[in-house]
Amino acid sequence: MASVALACARSGNSQEALRPQGNLVFAAIVGGGVANEKAACAIAAQIEEDLILQDWPSGRNCGSEAQLAERFGVGRAVVREAARILESRHTARMRRGPGGGLLVATPAISGVIEAIGRYLAFHGKGEFAERYHWTIRAAYDRYVALKPHEDRTSSFALFLQALIEAIDVPAKGLSSGMALTRPAQGGQSRAGQILRQMMEDLNGEEPQERKLGSEFDLCERYGADRDALRQAVRVLEFEGIARSIAGRGKGLMTRVPAPNALCRLINCHFAATKVAPRDAMDFFKELSMEVVALAARNATRSDRDQLLAAHRTLLAPEIRLTAMVMQRAEQSQFAVVRDPLVDMLLRCTKSYSSWSSPLRNPDNQEIGNEYRIETVKVIRAILSGDAAAAAAAQGEKVERLNSLI
Repeated sequence: MASVALACARSGNSQEALRPQGNLVFAAIVGGGVANEKAACAIAAQIEEDLILQDWPSGRNCGSEAQLAERFGVGRAVVREAARILESRHTARMRRGPGGGLLVATPAISGVIEAIGRYLAFHGKGEFAERYHWTIRAAYDRYVALKPHEDRTSSFALFLQALIEAIDVPAKGLSSGMALTRPAQGGQSRAGQILRQMMEDLNGEEPQERKLGSEFDLCERYGADRDALRQAVRVLEFEGIARSIAGRGKGLMTRVPAPNALCRLINCHFAATKVAPRDAMDFFKELSMEVVALAARNATRSDRDQLLAAHRTLLAPEIRLTAMVMQRAEQSQFAVVRDPLVDMLLRCTKSYSSWSSPLRNPDNQEIGNEYRIETVKVIRAILSGDAAAAAAAQGEKVERLNSLI
């Protein structure tokens, strides 16, 4: 994605071309790239990242279809497809006519919650709700307790409240309550209707690795024309929850999505609603403290083996602490909570501050050295079974590393 750049109109017809700026720290935390390597998906992801880096200039005109096609070096059909992906995520919209172009929008909480629901529907249909909802709520309660009263209505607090309200529906059935009862802003477009119908058809069934059908089958099933269907399909591909397989007897297949597209969307919402990076990091601190305390109490033998392996790696002087090594060590500490929502919240809140940080090198050795020292303390506390010591060590680790980033 770093090979493409976005130029947005600052005012009137004046435009400033941006140099490609990939956020390697974000990619190291949540996973890089896009689930589908088609040009439209790569362009849509790059536009979203560029807008976050610009502090989300809501309402700005990023250029006409023709101008964007020229800047990205692609055909107008590809730009049109990328614009439809952005429109489905409510991060931008294409305005037609004189003076029109791709306008930066503000992704609403409702659309973000619906995207979270789609993601969770492909990670076990929400059985985790009863087991780990309390972990998220405990972190939220600790977070708001540390904030002045007025900060409890901040953009970030409102996001957490909406999320908790959505997962409160069930312990009564998370996948149906979260994914389908909150139609997103603009969700009544034909493509949006098809997307929702597809999710409704999957609800209550095992959605992973399921064949949905060929393009002809799906058009017939949903009474849709090819353009609307392809827009809905591209959204599923962009979010990593489906893939198109060419060939006779093939078609659209579902799969388990990686967290990168969803984390990017949440970061778009944070940037658009001016969430303070410190707020997101404060919640990450509280949630990660809850998780490592849980690990100290409940780590299985397999969990402990992973922790011991990470401990040996961190203490090996010949091993350079790259972003990949640190991320594996991080996951060893959070492995006891095998929960997609907790994992996603840890990733999206931790990664958000990276957009405003002047430090963009995930392999920075100053960070690596500090990470080594602080993480060893956390792992030792977990292995000793001391939940309070593990939480305290994790809190200190977050503060130390955040001061560097």
